[in-house]
Amino acid sequence: MALCPHCMSQAEGARCPVCGKEVRWDNPSHLLPAGTVLTGGGLGHSYRMGAYLGQGGFGVTYVALEVETGRRVAVKEYFPTRCALRGAGGVVEPLPGQQEVYEGGRYSFVQEARMLAALEGMPSVVQGLDYLEVNNTAYLVMEYLNGTPLYRMVNQKGRIASRELLPRLYPLVRDMGRLHAAGVIHRDVSPDNVMWMEDGTLKLLDFGCARAMEDGKSMTVALKQGFAPVEQYRTHGQGPWTDVYALSATVYYCLTGKIPPASPDRLMEDTLAAPNSLGAGLSPEEESALLWGLTVDPKQRPVDMEVLAQRLFRAQWNADHPQPSPTGPYSPNPEPGPLSEQDPRPGLWEKLRERRPVWLAWMKKHWKVLAIAAALALVFCLGRIL
Repeated sequence: MALCPHCMSQAEGARCPVCGKEVRWDNPSHLLPAGTVLTGGGLGHSYRMGAYLGQGGFGVTYVALEVETGRRVAVKEYFPTRCALRGAGGVVEPLPGQQEVYEGGRYSFVQEARMLAALEGMPSVVQGLDYLEVNNTAYLVMEYLNGTPLYRMVNQKGRIASRELLPRLYPLVRDMGRLHAAGVIHRDVSPDNVMWMEDGTLKLLDFGCARAMEDGKSMTVALKQGFAPVEQYRTHGQGPWTDVYALSATVYYCLTGKIPPASPDRLMEDTLAAPNSLGAGLSPEEESALLWGLTVDPKQRPVDMEVLAQRLFRAQWNADHPQPSPTGPYSPNPEPGPLSEQDPRPGLWEKLRERRPVWLAWMKKHWKVLAIAAALALVFCLGRIL
């Protein structure tokens, strides 16, 4: 029985009974043909390739079937079209003079594939399962996600209401913070790389541009206008704050339906409209936090996802990070009450009264006599002078 190249289900006839698409399918000639089997992964598994799901400047993503388990997966192939082409037998070959660039990119791709396969406990981040190095290139095997990219949702249904988006966004921000704590920045957060799943959760995918935070170095990526911060146009200076900008721009787009102006253009003249002026429906504090995340100068931006979350999701953040209630007489926030009960510690005047010398008490008792004596002395001195 044949496999549907679109959903990898068993199918007979011209159309798949599961997804309804045509069973006869040919990928474009520069891609791997449907039915190709890849072997040599770290887990020893084989993967039967299906139809391609998407193609970017650095790679191609296919739907595939894990042969040993029958599990449907997604496989991303390192295939930078700007410096490579497809040769005989599916082998990827660098263009003349592009060998060093190609090999450097492949090395980074493999390192990130290993990194992603090792990450655990981040339900809002696509899970890496395996990686292979065959056909003179590399492949990253990931869980298959059945959802809708945010850009498609906005294009089809219009902007998303803040009351629907923000509660779903908080788990993603939390997991991205964990990703940064593990030393990884995504560097390509955008509406087409965040998927709205069937259960209503959000999932971050496409780690083809991800990079470990090594000495603050950068690598060339295909920048997405409006979502890439200004530091990505430079050769250094990227970090968690880079993803903060990109995610904030993604949220801005989803709430307003408008792509923010390109960050380099904002350096000369910042024409970014306040999201509420475009109908975002945020509270003043939420709008302020989102605009903070979209600050052009990376030094003035939230340094990481945790800082952004404290402002943008104050209620959820406080619920996840309850502050201990101090007890005892020195609580910084005592319950209001009579003045004498607010602070049992002796005041300054009480301390001075306990320590005042005997002569001070005698002077207080005879102050009238002392005043008359002082007046007489003053008159005597003035008479001598005159």
